[in-house]
Amino acid sequence: MIEKKGKVIYYKVMEQGKLNELLEFQVNRNIINLYKSFLIMMEDLHQQHKREFTKLKMALPEEADLIEQANYWDEERMDHLRKRILDSGNHSLRELVGQIEQFQLTSK
Repeated sequence: MIEKKGKVIYYKVMEQGKLNELLEFQVNRNIINLYKSFLIMMEDLHQQHKREFTKLKMALPEEADLIEQANYWDEERMDHLRKRILDSGNHSLRELVGQIEQFQLTSK
């Protein structure tokens, strides 16, 4: 509490631990949103890829087997890419939280 010209002004001072928790929460939320957007973009690209290969098979039905051999983006690849995105996001989170813990934060 600080008194200024007859008025009492209360300043909410956050403890060090609470500031770190708040910053970690915000970093976590933003990194998760980032890799969710990567997953959504990857799903969009996969759907576009499937549509284009379907068009190609319709345009060249006699080559459907060859076209299918060229179709590399199957569910196994999708699972692999999803895992890599999630692993990368989780690794980034661990690194950032580890770095945040090295700082002593104060509020204004």
